[in-house]
Amino acid sequence: MNTKEIEIGLRYRVSGDLANGHYADGTPCIVHEDVVRVIKRVTDTHVICECGRRFIINDNLKIEKF
Repeated sequence: MNTKEIEIGLRYRVSGDLANGHYADGTPCIVHEDVVRVIKRVTDTHVICECGRRFIINDNLKIEKF
């Protein structure tokens, strides 16, 4: 499923990369997570869950309806 098919307010299983802070040199610390959450918003660069997680839209992002 791609990000254009997401219906805001529905629950999805989202697996992918998210930026979790920064290293001392300023580069982002990227972690991989797999969660089931309600999608609150989709931007050009991120899928944002109601819990606040901001998944980066890249090749590692996988979304499926739950």
